[in-house]
Amino acid sequence: MSTNTPRTTLITGAASGMGAALSRHLTVLGERVIGVDLSNAEICADLADPAQRAGLLARVQQITPSIDAVVACAGVSPPVAGDTLVSVNYFGVADLLPRLLPLLHRAEQPRAVVISSLASLHPVDTRLVEMCLNGDELAAREQAAKIGPQCYASSKRALTQWIRRTAVLPGWADQGVLLNGIAPGIVKTPMVAPLLETAEGREALAAGVPTAVRDYASAEQIVPLLAFLGSPANGYMVGQVPFVDGGADVLLRGEAAL
Repeated sequence: MSTNTPRTTLITGAASGMGAALSRHLTVLGERVIGVDLSNAEICADLADPAQRAGLLARVQQITPSIDAVVACAGVSPPVAGDTLVSVNYFGVADLLPRLLPLLHRAEQPRAVVISSLASLHPVDTRLVEMCLNGDELAAREQAAKIGPQCYASSKRALTQWIRRTAVLPGWADQGVLLNGIAPGIVKTPMVAPLLETAEGREALAAGVPTAVRDYASAEQIVPLLAFLGSPANGYMVGQVPFVDGGADVLLRGEAAL
């Protein structure tokens, strides 16, 4: 493939929020975007459904023989049921991205980027995290349905650990596929809009995700880092999940580096 050929990026969760903002950004740059979402996307698929995830490679291959980058933006939060949440947030990445590796291997400078969350620092259900990392989706769905509010943080903790574990496995960085993530704080997207509309919701967000800045981020403010990690300009980051959170990580954990 010529270095002058526009890059092709597959974005899950492309119809709204950070996925939509990244899609617009890359399109303006002249790059090709293949969007995946429940609706209003080039490929409509439910990432909570293992069968639809398994069939996604063939559907992408009908469009293009290779992809330069995958950016996994799809995610859900409560009040979505816990079993669906863990299937989308964790298995919608950990099961899907390895399936797309053959298409990434055909690109010259392939990249993969995953949106985790600052919530990965919150208290988690360690059993659910272990079930996710063991690849046991059925058990993880059953556990997630039981534990309530901790399900979101647990899915994101598992996802962050998966990024760091997977990035250095054979077939990834050793084949040029640099896998990284980001951990946003509160971003003003449709997913958090209901919480921002009430005083109780805003208080809950402020307690769990304090900020050193005056406002929460827009999706457009997160896009530059996603675009960088998914581009050839990122030539050496592997397995990193930087916080993009208005200072929440520092406020929660202090000056400790680890």
